[in-house]
Amino acid sequence: MAKPRSIDFILLGPAHPYRGGIADTQTSLAKALIDLGYSVELWTFSHLYPALLFPGKTQFSGEKQVYNLPISRKVHAYNPLQWKSIAREINTKQPQAVLFRYWTPFLAPCWNSIAKRLNPSIKKIALVDNWVPHESKPWDNYLTKRFERHMDAFTTLSIAIAATIKKQSKKPVRGMYHPIPMGLPEKKTKEVACEKLNLNPAANYILFFGLIRPYKGLDLLLEAMKQHKDKQLLIVGECYENEGKYLSLINSLKLEKQVLYINRFVTLEEAAYYFSVADALVLPYKTATQSGVVALAYHFETPMVVTNHKGLIAPISKDVTGVITAINATAIANGITELYANNNIDRFKDNLLQTKANYAWETYAQEWANFTLNETTQH
Repeated sequence: MAKPRSIDFILLGPAHPYRGGIADTQTSLAKALIDLGYSVELWTFSHLYPALLFPGKTQFSGEKQVYNLPISRKVHAYNPLQWKSIAREINTKQPQAVLFRYWTPFLAPCWNSIAKRLNPSIKKIALVDNWVPHESKPWDNYLTKRFERHMDAFTTLSIAIAATIKKQSKKPVRGMYHPIPMGLPEKKTKEVACEKLNLNPAANYILFFGLIRPYKGLDLLLEAMKQHKDKQLLIVGECYENEGKYLSLINSLKLEKQVLYINRFVTLEEAAYYFSVADALVLPYKTATQSGVVALAYHFETPMVVTNHKGLIAPISKDVTGVITAINATAIANGITELYANNNIDRFKDNLLQTKANYAWETYAQEWANFTLNETTQH
């Protein structure tokens, strides 16, 4: 006789006390599933990256957990001796499905070792943030192919990532959208935000937000600012590379008086002030498949200028909430000009207000659960 199931879903991946967008979305999905009546456990890492492989200042959030969720720090991502025991514990709990959060091939050995040991009745579902890393290594494709073999189905936060997976897998794939994070602070008035940040409310501010990495195109945006000497650029995010090249570029372009550079990880509470100050968020990415920053812009009703990548522009194009440009400095500069023309900012803000309810976690979670439980089979 089959053992009765005590739990619906176990979610494996980053969660509090880990910081960042992937941890936040993992927590939001768990919360939304629980609110829908599913029984859920969040299993996060006891150890994620070795210090030598982590480019930032810290992997951890200094904030308290927002929700009282059942989070357990269990998984050691780079200790193979521990993985068998994780699989054994999952089998004891006998969930309907296990979610494996996948954004880096670094995790493939760990996830594969756990997945291959699970009881056949337990569905193995990947939630994929990156199928191909932005800064790839020669062995990444091999590791990802191995990971694909051990999953029963794939879900995403982007139709572009789903399309990429479908080219390499015949298993079920559900391409979805990136929901707006739960529990975000309210938008502030520009005056209140400027007072908090000690900024001039009469100035026009453009925002670059998030971790700074080569593929995000900050150099393109800095070059574009040469055509916008009447505007201020707020660069808010921790630099995951040598910041010297950006400081040198700011100096060589004579942008010192136009740029405010906040080189650190900021909390969502702080982010509310920067988004509320900005006339626009610019995402000048050289490559992209999705961005959680777009979801923040929707919440704070901040119009966008984004480079033309399928996974990045999908909501902006559909909802008409910003300007889409080619991937070069001149096009980005022209996109900023277009944003400020013909009352576009007000029009985009109104569209953001009208459409942001379409990106709720509750809707995503129900679609994810329906797909996982009803449209997938074990392999």
